[in-house]
Amino acid sequence: MPSSAPLPVTSIPPALGWLTSGLRITDPRPAVHACIDLEQPQLGIRIAGPTAVAGDTLLGVDLRSRGQLTDHWLRGGDVTAVYESDDARRLRTTVMWRLHPAGETIRAWELVVSAQTALAQSDSVLAVVSEADAPNCLWGTCRDGAVVWQPDATAAATCVLFQRGGPAHPAASSVLVATHPGEARRIAVERHGQRAVVECWIFSSAIEKGVLLRSRVLAAIGPTTGDLEWASGLATAFSASEPMLTA
Repeated sequence: MPSSAPLPVTSIPPALGWLTSGLRITDPRPAVHACIDLEQPQLGIRIAGPTAVAGDTLLGVDLRSRGQLTDHWLRGGDVTAVYESDDARRLRTTVMWRLHPAGETIRAWELVVSAQTALAQSDSVLAVVSEADAPNCLWGTCRDGAVVWQPDATAAATCVLFQRGGPAHPAASSVLVATHPGEARRIAVERHGQRAVVECWIFSSAIEKGVLLRSRVLAAIGPTTGDLEWASGLATAFSASEPMLTA
């Protein structure tokens, strides 16, 4: 059933940005304790603390090799890290985690990944991985400015929504992971008991020297009550934005 209810969006104040302690980066916004260890990009944003979402990991980057952190910097709501692969692909991956504006009860982040190589041609495929404990999963497809949700996997899906709880658990939360329909991607979900793992595969084509590939993935945590509305609002706005340019 399509859902396109407007999402109340609040801007991130200019003074609000990631907090840093060495290579450990922390989201300063309340309600959800989220942090990044730049030496473990595969874990992405880790959710900790006594909340129901503790243990979630969002927007991790599977470099498919042991990538070496060669540079990093922080600028307001953006934290950027550069990784060099140690395999034959000679891939340099730049990862930026961005604080994304959302409603008061929602915490959202955007991941921007770019890849380039020093070789004449190389394999550029990477995976953006998120994990959450959630019994239910809905697949969403953007159509005519709205998101159509269904319980079955579909190749046309641009987002997934993990639900936990329901009307009987008003404090329960849901997790949205969304890709951009204008950028090459494939979404796969695996189950390990109650643990759900979503992989967003990006850069499906080979990369040549001098070419820079870019792609984005969005993730958000919000209340299960009304989750179809807020998740649809975020996913619709994300899909309506201009796709990343490839140089």
